[in-house]
Amino acid sequence: MTIPNNLIERIRLSTNIESIVSQYLPDLKKVGRNFKACCPFHSEKTPSFVVNSEKGLFKCFGCGKGGDVFKFIELMDGITWIEAVKMLAKKAGIEIQSTKGNTLKKSQKTKIFEILENAAKFYNRYLLESTMAQKARTYLQERGVSKDAIDKFKIGFSPKHQLLHAAFKRGFSQQDVCLSGLAVKTRTGNLFEYMSERITFPIFDVQGRVVAFGGRTISNQDAKYLNTPETSVYLKSANFYGLFQNLGSVRKERKMIVLEGYMDVVIPYQFGITTAVATLGTAFTKNHLKIVSSYCDSVTLLFDSDSAGRSATQRALEFLIEEGVECKVAALPERVDADEYLNQYGKESFLNLIEKSSKSAIDFMIGCAKAKFLKNDRAYSAEIKAKIIDELLSFSIKSKNDVLRAEHIKTISQNLHVDEVSVRLELKKKSTKNYRKNKASAQQTVPKIESKKVLTLEENLLHVILKNRALVETLETDYFKNLEQINGNVMSNVELISKIGQNVFIDKKCSKVFGLLKKGLSNTEIKNFLVEEEKSWWAGISIYEIQYTDIQEAFRVILKDVLYARIKKERTEIEKAVEQVGSSACAVSSYEKMQEDYNKLTKILKK
Repeated sequence: MTIPNNLIERIRLSTNIESIVSQYLPDLKKVGRNFKACCPFHSEKTPSFVVNSEKGLFKCFGCGKGGDVFKFIELMDGITWIEAVKMLAKKAGIEIQSTKGNTLKKSQKTKIFEILENAAKFYNRYLLESTMAQKARTYLQERGVSKDAIDKFKIGFSPKHQLLHAAFKRGFSQQDVCLSGLAVKTRTGNLFEYMSERITFPIFDVQGRVVAFGGRTISNQDAKYLNTPETSVYLKSANFYGLFQNLGSVRKERKMIVLEGYMDVVIPYQFGITTAVATLGTAFTKNHLKIVSSYCDSVTLLFDSDSAGRSATQRALEFLIEEGVECKVAALPERVDADEYLNQYGKESFLNLIEKSSKSAIDFMIGCAKAKFLKNDRAYSAEIKAKIIDELLSFSIKSKNDVLRAEHIKTISQNLHVDEVSVRLELKKKSTKNYRKNKASAQQTVPKIESKKVLTLEENLLHVILKNRALVETLETDYFKNLEQINGNVMSNVELISKIGQNVFIDKKCSKVFGLLKKGLSNTEIKNFLVEEEKSWWAGISIYEIQYTDIQEAFRVILKDVLYARIKKERTEIEKAVEQVGSSACAVSSYEKMQEDYNKLTKILKK
C-alpha cells in the first residue's frame, strides 16, 4: 500500500510524539528540553529512553532503538509501519483514501483490534436501536445508567448468535473471531459466543482500544457476569475497567479509587467522580501495581466488606505498601454497592462516607488481625497479642520506608497497649529472620550451573544477545545479509549455500533458546521451558562473564565467525569426500564439481 509522502508528513505533524509515547510509558517525565523514561524495549533501572518533541523523534541510548512516532507504534504494538501510519491517521482524524486494488496484509493483532472495535459498535448500536434490546435498556435505566454514560463507556447488548454473522459478513474468519476472544469452538464444532444475550461493557486499554468485554446476563444464564478470555491483546491482571475514560483525572489528581464492578465505575462517573477504576474479576496483582504506581501517588481501596473482599484488600495493601504508594481502605454499608449508594444518597454523601470510613493501611490490618485471633470471645491474653503483633509486623516489614515502619510500630503499640520498644525489638528480630530465610531460600533455588571455561561460537552469539536484547530482532536479518553477500560476490551455488546453513543456530539448545528470546521471554521465563540438563547449560551461559568494549562490533564479528566456521567445516567435508572419489567418468565429474566448490570456499576464507 502506497501513502503519499505529503499525507504521511501531515499525519506526523498532527501527532504529538510525547503524548503518544506517554500513553505507553506513564513514567515519561520532562528533563530539560526532552522527555525521559525507562526503555520499553530492554530492561533497565536508569532511564536512557529519550523523546524529543521538537524533532518528533525517540532514541534509547541503552539498546540503540530509535525513530519517529510511526516507528515507535510499530515496535510497541508489533504491527507493520503502514498499520502504524493508519492507526495514527485515525487518531488525528485524517482519512487515508483506498485505491482500487490497494490491498494491505494486516497483522493478526490489527485484525483482533478491528474485530473488537466492530463488536463494540455492533453491541452499542443494537442496545440503542433494536426493539429486541428493550429488556436491556430497562435494566440499565433501573440501575440509573444515563444515555451519556452509555455513550462514554460504549455499553451495548449482544443479541443471541448474531455477532458471528456480522463478523463473517465483514470478511473475518472463524479463527479471527476465536483469537479475539469473542467466541470459542465447542467440542461439537459449533462456535459459542461469550457475550450472547448479555449487556456488554467494552474494556479499553490506555490507548483507547477495545481489548476485551465484560457481560451481564439479563436472562437465566448461570453466570451473572462473564468476561471474554485473555488473548494476545488482553491480560486481565494488567488492565483496569474505566481507566481509559478516567485517565485524564487520574493523571491530574494523582489518585485513584479502586473498586470491583463495572457499575461501580459507570455510576460514579455520572456523578462527577472521575478517578474510579475496577479490577476485572481478578485479585489486585503486581501488574495492577505497576499501573497504579505509574499514574498516581494515593490509592483508596473500596472492595466488598465480606471475607473475600477483606482478603483481596489485604493482598492489595501488601503490594501497595511494598511499592511505597499511599493507600487507604474505605467501606460502604454491608451489601451495598457504590452505584446503589450514589443513586440513593448522592455524590456529597458518598464522598463524606469515603472520607469518614477511610482507614490507613495499618489500621485496617490491625482490625483484620484482631478479627482473626479474637474469635469466639477469646481472652485478650499476652499470647494472643503476640500473635497479632507478629502478623502485623509481617505486613509492616514489606515497606522499605523506615519512617513508615516507625509509624506502624507506634500505631500497633498504642492500639494493643504494648510497649513500643518491645514491638520495635520484635520487628528487628523478624527482619533478621527474614533475611536469613530469604538467603537460605535463594541458595536452595540456585540451579546447578554447568561450568563453562570457553563458549562455542553459537553460545557466544547468544551471550552477546543477552547483553543487548535489541539484537534479537536484527540477528536473522544480519545473518542472511552476510549469506547473501557471500552468494552474490563469490558463489552462485544454491546447494552449497544451503549446506552452509539457512538457520542462524544449528545447535539444538541454542536454537531453542533463540526461539524463546524472539518471543520476548526473560531469562527466568526461558528456564521454565527447558529440561533439567538444558537448565544447567543455560545458567552457565547466563552468568558467563565477558566484557564487551563495543557490543555492536562484537556482535558483527561473532556473527561473521559463526558463518565462516561453517564454511571451514563444509570445506573439510569436501576434502574427506575427495579422498573417496573413484576413477570412473562419473567420479571424475563429481571430483571436478567438488574441486570447484572447494576453491570457492577457500576464496571466501582468504577474503
